[in-house]
Amino acid sequence: MSDRESVLAANRAFYDAFESLDAEKMEAVWLRDPRIICIHPGWRKLSGWGPIMSSWERILDNVFEMKFELGEIEVTISGDLAIVVVEESLTQRGYDGTERSNVLATNVFERAGNGWFMVMHHGSPVLAPPDDEPPLQ
Repeated sequence: MSDRESVLAANRAFYDAFESLDAEKMEAVWLRDPRIICIHPGWRKLSGWGPIMSSWERILDNVFEMKFELGEIEVTISGDLAIVVVEESLTQRGYDGTERSNVLATNVFERAGNGWFMVMHHGSPVLAPPDDEPPLQ
């Protein structure tokens, strides 16, 4: 399997873990390292294994179902680091009913041993319509 295919498989494993609502599966995709970072949409930055895994447990325990449709996936690999930028269309069903959202995510993976493991996830909500041009600065 090429590096690109391996990175795409690691990225898919992240979303499979998310959809499974299983914290142990989520733990398996992350590098167990104090320098990992996670920024959930609308949250402050979380650093380190404990805070990040606690956040996933809270998220996964408070929904009944999550389903992702992934659009436009861009992969960049440089040595033992890989960056995946992906559009997420998320449908989640929880205590407050069904919610849909669009998120632009950056997932960073590091090669460790024979696999690729997540070292950073950053999700940003997309609020503008897809055909809107960003304002000029």
